[in-house]
Amino acid sequence: MTRNNCWLPELNEFPQTSFTVASYKEYEASLYCTYKKDFWSNDLFFQGLKVQVRKSPIIDGYEESFVHFTCKNYENVQNREPDFRRCERLHWIRKFIENYQCKARCVEKCDGIKYWEEPYKSTKRFHFLFEEERFLVVLEKREYYCLLITAFYLEYDHSLQKQLKHYRMYKKAEDVPFGGTSPETPSTTGRRDNVNIGL
Repeated sequence: MTRNNCWLPELNEFPQTSFTVASYKEYEASLYCTYKKDFWSNDLFFQGLKVQVRKSPIIDGYEESFVHFTCKNYENVQNREPDFRRCERLHWIRKFIENYQCKARCVEKCDGIKYWEEPYKSTKRFHFLFEEERFLVVLEKREYYCLLITAFYLEYDHSLQKQLKHYRMYKKAEDVPFGGTSPETPSTTGRRDNVNIGL
């Protein structure tokens, strides 16, 4: 989708027509620079709380959160598989959080970010969904900061519809007048859709 003068940047696609380990390592290095710039070098805040990422354990030389945001089977250190849907959108994560209240119509049929909250254990999670781009970012509120939990592309229609259902339930509960009965708020699943692209 072409977006003129929009806060959402173009995809950072893998530049090689033929995939090799060496070419991916070069691409991965550029992704890591983006990750460090967005989440280490420049502070990011949401609702007055600093957004932080998981820095441990170190997996194959990288922080856990970086591997999580770019790979599908990140627990398998010896055979990590890149998730290109995630990789090419890594630089979107910070933009989602910074611009979730944007109401500008950069293109037709753009409703901007859909935002909702869900209870999770003793705290809550914040969801940022760009329906047209099928991309979801999730933060979790901690006592003194927000933790970036996940960010992923919703490849399958049923996965997108499930998230939209959660959003509609949240908005419906918001519209219940004071003293009324609110519908049950869905609990977050923490699931991630995987893209079957191997390294």
